[in-house]
Amino acid sequence: MKKAVALFLSAVMIICCFAGCSKTSAELTEENITATADVVFTALKEFDTDELEKYVSSSTLSTIMRFANDHAQFGDLGRAIFANLTYEITAIDIQAQTITVSVLNKNLMQAASDFTNELMSEYSTFQLLNNLTNDNWLDENLSDLTGRIDSAPMMSEAQEITITITQGEDNLIFGFDETAENGVSGGALGAIKSAVGF
Repeated sequence: MKKAVALFLSAVMIICCFAGCSKTSAELTEENITATADVVFTALKEFDTDELEKYVSSSTLSTIMRFANDHAQFGDLGRAIFANLTYEITAIDIQAQTITVSVLNKNLMQAASDFTNELMSEYSTFQLLNNLTNDNWLDENLSDLTGRIDSAPMMSEAQEITITITQGEDNLIFGFDETAENGVSGGALGAIKSAVGF
């Protein structure tokens, strides 16, 4: 009986250890930064707005996430943009509070730029912003952009980006500047931002 209890407690401890490894905190350690990177890049691929809001600071992503919370089409667009994203950590600088990551995605700059330029030739900025809350319009137009994303080629080589790290109340927060936004999105976010004015 004692042996069975000991085995049970050992199993529980092992499970707890493994579970603990996957959790993140606000502690600024290499292990925690690595774990946070896993959470952030998984959240990007799944376009999990709850996780992204918690772990990511990005002006363009924040705008798209606000729309995604009310319109499923933006969630679909986010998943399409990041579906092929892969990453590898190349450096962690705890003192500078940065993480350098090599990212690879589809080359989406041309597809997103062509799409937004076509829209801007048909609509004024005011009309376009109004249409961003029209589900019928979003169904038609964002499905067009998603189709272009699906057929876009992969980038020929990975791009290295540096992400800043800040300590939140309960977890680390990764700060994406425009270069980092473009890196993870294959140029899509920059193209959309420049045309629509997010």
